[in-house]
Amino acid sequence: MKTNLFFSTSKLWLALVVLLTGYSVKPEAQNIKQDKEAIKPMDGYPASAESQVTLMNAFEQPFNNWAFRNATVFPSLMVPRGGDIFMFSEGEHTDIVNHKFSDTNDMTVMDALVGDDTDGIIIIKNGEIRYEKYFGDFKENNSHIWASSTKSLMSMLTGILVEEGLIDLNRTVESYLPEMKGSAFDGLTLQQVMNMVSAINYSEDYADLRPGTIHFEYFRRIGFVPAFDLMATDPLKDDTPRGILGFLPNLERHPNKTPGEQFEYHSPNVDIIGLIISRVTNQSLEEVISERIWQKLGTEHDAQMLTDAAFNPIATGGFMTTLRDFARFGYAILNDGMINGQQVFPKSFIDETISLSKEERLACERSVYRADPDGVMYDNQLRGYKNFWWIHDSDAKVFTARGVYGQGLYIDKENDVIIAHFGSASSASNSARPSNKTKMKAFEYIAKNLK
Repeated sequence: MKTNLFFSTSKLWLALVVLLTGYSVKPEAQNIKQDKEAIKPMDGYPASAESQVTLMNAFEQPFNNWAFRNATVFPSLMVPRGGDIFMFSEGEHTDIVNHKFSDTNDMTVMDALVGDDTDGIIIIKNGEIRYEKYFGDFKENNSHIWASSTKSLMSMLTGILVEEGLIDLNRTVESYLPEMKGSAFDGLTLQQVMNMVSAINYSEDYADLRPGTIHFEYFRRIGFVPAFDLMATDPLKDDTPRGILGFLPNLERHPNKTPGEQFEYHSPNVDIIGLIISRVTNQSLEEVISERIWQKLGTEHDAQMLTDAAFNPIATGGFMTTLRDFARFGYAILNDGMINGQQVFPKSFIDETISLSKEERLACERSVYRADPDGVMYDNQLRGYKNFWWIHDSDAKVFTARGVYGQGLYIDKENDVIIAHFGSASSASNSARPSNKTKMKAFEYIAKNLK
């Protein structure tokens, strides 16, 4: 059996792919001469060449609009629903989307939604749907990728297993996963991993996916960068890690950073928790989600979970549902874990997640999102990151789930408001995209002003 970690073979394969296909990891190099406004993805029967969605363009506009609601172009597993459907009450329709939400310009909430390429939005107050709209080809019964909002789903599943006594957040990673001994996660508590203060030597810069870097290899394994060599690798003949879980032990600790000191948004943290969940339950991740969450939320549709090339469910960003089912997940959390007559999530875990210690606040203040007020990543609303949730205001209980390209939940418990939204924005990083920051200000306006 051939033994190499990943760099040598992957570089050779990537060189072949570049040579044969002209592929570049820089988004602007793909379809640079095409007018995205003139292209309707998958137009025609069969689809015309210029409109064809492929693994190479699925994350780029205008193709991502189609790909995010048809994400099963990637391998996926079903997450079955069950039980009675929880039906939202229909409240009085609000025109708040037509309101100007800033004193400094004439922009309306709807302008902000359109400006960030929103695919769908639901606004719920006091348990009633007050506004619901689907844009373009995205419809009520279409599924859509959650992207990294999946992290917050993993958070709540972890909370359930903590209450069941199967997981202890004060224990170390290697006590659950002996194969992580000597890796970046060796000695870290699960709480440090859940707060993303793990100090691993890694970058989440989506605009800098350079071949040969550790984060490039990571994203090849979750499908963000097509990896045809990994798809074709025979595990009987080559022990190169094809999927995420086999790759995780290769991550190393940053030589100049100390765990616990600084919040750094690093997706592999979630894969560690997902693997621990499967290890303690002896089930595949999508099975645990189905049994403990999806069959209890009163969801209307089965969900799907994308996988890597080795068919490992992608814990960090692979969940896919309709918008209303996404809203049901958020509403249960807004409602202290209760929905459809069942206590699905532990109220104590939700309360603990929203609460920030002094150390957790400091870890956020040292992050790229808070350290430089003039920086492109600066987030004026953020005060902490805990248990895979973005915490805005612990006192008012405002927090968010966030996923690349504009996916998310905005939860304001004090005002009893939840906003569920999907998008297909022009760039991955929400924190670096000005239109997303504008949209988040619009959500804050909605939560505080909707009567």
